[in-house]
Amino acid sequence: MSRTSKGSMHKSSTIWGLHIALAVWLLFSLAPPIMLLAASMNETALFRSPWDLLMLRDFSLNNFTVAFSEGDFWFFFQNSLIISVSAVVITLIVCVPLSYGLNKISPRQKAIVSFGVLAMRFVPYVVLALPLFLLFVQLGLSGSRVGLLLAHLAIHIPFATWMLVGFFEGVPKELEEAAIVDGCNPWRLFWNISLPVVRSGITALAILVFIMSWNEYLFALFLAGSDAQPLTIGITRFLGGAEVGAQYGVIAAYSVLIIAPVILFALVANRYIVSGMTAGAVKG
Repeated sequence: MSRTSKGSMHKSSTIWGLHIALAVWLLFSLAPPIMLLAASMNETALFRSPWDLLMLRDFSLNNFTVAFSEGDFWFFFQNSLIISVSAVVITLIVCVPLSYGLNKISPRQKAIVSFGVLAMRFVPYVVLALPLFLLFVQLGLSGSRVGLLLAHLAIHIPFATWMLVGFFEGVPKELEEAAIVDGCNPWRLFWNISLPVVRSGITALAILVFIMSWNEYLFALFLAGSDAQPLTIGITRFLGGAEVGAQYGVIAAYSVLIIAPVILFALVANRYIVSGMTAGAVKG
């Protein structure tokens, strides 16, 4: 057998091995959400084997009915939606011009300010929970949506600023220089030149901030009062106690209802994410 044939066979076997490894990884990745969906549609999820769950041996939608009726789903959904959307809007309003401005100062100043902004991200959430709680008690924000939103912003703004600084660094200098030569003022330079280039990055960041706020649990546990609790706290109603026990089927249904809006949101915004930076610059 020639050396070329052996090389082709080796390359082919490597590709097949890679495909098999990716297929196995995909199965393991899809197994948890599939099992969660199956458990939500089985009346006795706890006592079913994985195969029985997947075959829907005891199919029922009663878990979703209980999640809506006994879990006050729409109340918790409203709180989660208000806090998550507000976090996205305020984060972008603050961080987009802040990140753009950081790219206009000297590299040394930018490095110092960027590190200071990002340092907040290094602090574990649990360390911030108690100080924020004591601060909100003094300000009269304890247990409110506003207090919980401010806690989210304390985490999102440093992270989003650090991310957007990198996006604005990718704006071609030639575009800005050409715009300045054409008489573009600073506001138009930002709005018509730089912003369209980073539009896809801002969209991706908005989705990420929304998901982080939607899934956040620790701050909600420490800082949210009964009128401001999000879905991540609402699901704990079905964990039960020593006498009742956890309602695993209802918990699975509640979990499906929690993640469904995030998945739909990401699917709708996917076409904006895949649009390239260059395409955005041309359109601008």
